[in-house]
Amino acid sequence: MDSSELIRRCNEFLDELSKFKEDISSKFLKHSYLDSTTYKELIIKLNKNLEILEDLKEKMELQGFDTPFIGVGKLKGSDESDIYEIKNYTSYLRRIVDEKKGALERVKYAITSHKIALGHLQEPMGNKKIICFLPYGGSQKELLLNMPPLFINTYKKLLNLFESEGRGVLSSITMTLIVMKNGKRKFKRVKIEDEDYEGYIRKNYGDALITSLKKNYSKNKLLNDSYVKKTLALSYLMAYKNEIEEEIEKKLKKQLSPYQRELINKYKNIMVDFEVNEVEYGIIDVRTLDELKIKKLKIKEKMEKLGLYKHGRPIEELNTGLNLEKTISEDICFKIPIKYFSQDLFKYYLYNTPDERARSNMFPSILITPSRTNLKWINIEGINALDVLDLKFLLERELPKYDIPLKNIGGAALYLIHDWNVVQQFKYKKVDIEEILKSMAPIDSLKSILKNKGLNIEKLEKYNKIKKERTKKFLDALGKL
Repeated sequence: MDSSELIRRCNEFLDELSKFKEDISSKFLKHSYLDSTTYKELIIKLNKNLEILEDLKEKMELQGFDTPFIGVGKLKGSDESDIYEIKNYTSYLRRIVDEKKGALERVKYAITSHKIALGHLQEPMGNKKIICFLPYGGSQKELLLNMPPLFINTYKKLLNLFESEGRGVLSSITMTLIVMKNGKRKFKRVKIEDEDYEGYIRKNYGDALITSLKKNYSKNKLLNDSYVKKTLALSYLMAYKNEIEEEIEKKLKKQLSPYQRELINKYKNIMVDFEVNEVEYGIIDVRTLDELKIKKLKIKEKMEKLGLYKHGRPIEELNTGLNLEKTISEDICFKIPIKYFSQDLFKYYLYNTPDERARSNMFPSILITPSRTNLKWINIEGINALDVLDLKFLLERELPKYDIPLKNIGGAALYLIHDWNVVQQFKYKKVDIEEILKSMAPIDSLKSILKNKGLNIEKLEKYNKIKKERTKKFLDALGKL
């Protein structure tokens, strides 16, 4: 199959998948749930689509779609200068390159969307609303082009949020040593990738003295895959678009006076002729082109006649109203998708063990165990989400040393940070959490770690049924093995 035929088949299939999105949306929006038969059919369909998409991606990459410039414009008997001219001056070659890149990109967005849909359908805490707004046909760019400027700016902010970096994992250790060589002391700087640096020094330098030590951590982004980041940002915005617009309108009615709203409506009616990229939130983006300068002058004249402008600038009431509208709109448009994404992400990390997170496709490529910095923006009303997750991740590292199962430790973290009301709010059973607390309570070394984090150890201590010191020492020693 040549590249043009592959592109044709690919685009036909992707167009079919765009209709598949409409079918999913109608099922969910009509019933708000899926019966078991429809659910199974949907899972089968998504998996089948994914298999076809993965096959298309593989064929495209084998034909060089990911490096479309290679081989373009090569003619038999031509030298390098001829090829260079063809690449620069023959327009159809650019079209071939764009078609290859565009088709492969659409396939990658479609694959990402199918994986996210399967992840959210197969997880009990999955956000079923998001499934209705994923670009199954890979039409990410088309959807973006149809979004208002306010949403495009928020989309960019969400992408920056997903770029947030944490300290990451230990990658190497840099040390300065004093070593003995030929009876003389010498300074030596070494960089090792072995976490047991003391063992490394003894083995290679004997009784060397460490004068400085620096642990180097890799910078890990919360989400590494650009297709996942862009798909999630777009989907959460689209899923809550109506709520965002309703909340903006509701707040503007409270904050703006009827006179200000009247002025803004008049202003917008005049500005409606301007293109989206020339006007943004009432601010005219004047280009250097002559026609735009002329257009600006005519608009100002019209504004002056209607009393919206004075001396070439918006009157105070209009200017204040436009600025307030901009502030309110930007704030709400960002806060609402962040609220729902925070809820989904918090539950994802709270309920799932590291192994379960590694297998999940709810958020493909997301860090299995992020740092506080990665999640500094997370916001759950009434919950200290960062502290809860930070404690849960600590317990995930420590409890396996004592053969304590990791299932339900999210509930233990909620109890230690908050109380039983919050634990039950997240549907944990008290009896299950108490079993974990009873296993943790006798371990003094674990309690010491928790105490250093500023936790109230008395909440854990009351579950301590083991009082013999010998048993406690045995448990502590077990953790050091």
